[in-house]
Amino acid sequence: MNHDRADAAWAVAVGADADSLERAGLDEVLVAIRLARSRLDAVELRVSRRLRYLAEQGRSEHAERAIADTTGRSHRDARDVTARDELCDDHPELADALDAGQLTAAHLDAIHAAARNLPEAVRSEYLAHTDELMERAAHVSLDAFQRECRALAKHCLAQSRRDADVDELEQQRAASKVRRWVDRSTGMHHTLLELDPVRDAKLDAAINRELARLRATDRTAHAPWQQVMVDATLNVLTGDVTEQVAPSGDGAVAHRRVVDRVPEITLVVELLHLVDLAESSGLCETDNGVPIPASTVRRLCCDAEIIPVVMDGPSTVLDEGRSKRTATRDQRRALRAVHRTCAHPGCTVGFDACRIHHVAHWLEHHGPTDFRNLLPLCERHHHLVHEGNWTLTLDEHRIATWTRPDGVIHHRGSTVDRRTESIGAPDERRRRESRADEQLAMI
Repeated sequence: MNHDRADAAWAVAVGADADSLERAGLDEVLVAIRLARSRLDAVELRVSRRLRYLAEQGRSEHAERAIADTTGRSHRDARDVTARDELCDDHPELADALDAGQLTAAHLDAIHAAARNLPEAVRSEYLAHTDELMERAAHVSLDAFQRECRALAKHCLAQSRRDADVDELEQQRAASKVRRWVDRSTGMHHTLLELDPVRDAKLDAAINRELARLRATDRTAHAPWQQVMVDATLNVLTGDVTEQVAPSGDGAVAHRRVVDRVPEITLVVELLHLVDLAESSGLCETDNGVPIPASTVRRLCCDAEIIPVVMDGPSTVLDEGRSKRTATRDQRRALRAVHRTCAHPGCTVGFDACRIHHVAHWLEHHGPTDFRNLLPLCERHHHLVHEGNWTLTLDEHRIATWTRPDGVIHHRGSTVDRRTESIGAPDERRRRESRADEQLAMI
């Protein structure tokens, strides 16, 4: 960022009278704040770099401590600064992008976090894609960018392991453990359960199913979400999953019965990867985004509890027209395969806590119960559309347009938050595409 532009951004940010501005003016101030903050973060990186040099010369304490002590920030915040500095030291193009206002410190944190536990060779391969990551940062939200960084890291790690003979899932099973302890200062009891991805997916599916059952009862209508989640988890773990059964026949009395608790797991796998799993790049995952080792996918697809959802492949009927008002189980599976969360941009409420919304309303606009007309929305954003007078439209590519009550477009973009193609994988994808049609009959 040149100094004139930085000075202009600073002048706008500091001199703005926010109390008197309308939306367009506030947007201008927010952009100026971002540019000014990026400039300050870039300067801070240079300060950190100099502090590291002085520490090596014995002329200063460690950079992290100097930053924390001088600025009054936490040591964790100071570590983030030094981590960004070290990342940009190896990749100066990232520092240039930060200085130019093209990236924020949060983008650098996302890039660094995804690479943190990678082996050195894999980390180098991951960071070789910084140009692509910078391009993506300009087109997606920060939440989506963080997911894409993690997806790229998983892709690079899977590529490095694709010739390994060991069964990763068995290694993960062997490493699973349970820890329990009591925090003496609060009296709260803690349970830490570390599981392999398949068993965790079973637990997650069971909890989500119990959540849906509890949310359908009157007693949870006004309960805090965290308390409902605790109840659902305890019910699943203790086996206390029952429901009231209405009496039938003369003299019959109401009783309770155990609810079938067999969980259903959705395994998301792109068709082209299923065709050629021997060269899979790790894009097979459970519906909550947990990667499944490629060496176990074929076996899992034979499991009665595993529901494979093949992206871009033959599937069940997902269009019901107006014959049904609510989404079918198959439609929910398909929606869950492409939406991890509420479809509103930036919302992190999970899919199973959402309602399935008819974009073209079923009653008022005679909208069909078809996949192309359905989106998951959390309670807040569902209310925003129905009672808040916001307008939501969805095109054939699942690009949604959110329009405020005053007619101004708030956001337009893809609602899909599960990418079926990783950054850095196009060559591999094209190579597999040439074989897909020939082997489709084998799926």
